[in-house]
Amino acid sequence: MEQYVVFKSHNQLFAIRVTNVDRVIEANRFIELPEVAEFILGVYEYHDNMVPIVDVRKKLFNQFSEQIEESKVILCRFEGHSQGLYVEDIIGISYMEETNYEQDLVKSLLKKGYIEKFLKLENEVVMLLELDYLFNNEQTQAAFQELEQLTDVEDTIDDAD
Repeated sequence: MEQYVVFKSHNQLFAIRVTNVDRVIEANRFIELPEVAEFILGVYEYHDNMVPIVDVRKKLFNQFSEQIEESKVILCRFEGHSQGLYVEDIIGISYMEETNYEQDLVKSLLKKGYIEKFLKLENEVVMLLELDYLFNNEQTQAAFQELEQLTDVEDTIDDAD
């Protein structure tokens, strides 16, 4: 059984693997970027890198998350990239068992790209997010490219000094 970080967004339980998580931070200040997808709230400086922050609720349900005291950002990495997931509440870290529920959704043509698997946490069903979906799409890739360009400009300015 694997360990997962369990969080809530849009009154749904979601999870990502602990192995993909760097840390959880307070969700208070981000640097806003112009002309990025609505679900990208901005960027956060982490270990001398700029990390895009994605509002999970906006990305999945097309509604902005409420900014409440319980809101957190899960800093995670996947295939060489880092990204922050803005979530409404962290439930905890848990071992969970896998189910075969996604097979029923595939048969019904209801499985969405963001669901990797369904997990069981006591009596609750938790959706394991497909990080490939969250990280690999045009809008998020555009944010990564814009961040790389900003970093290149900063490096050029630093070299000139």
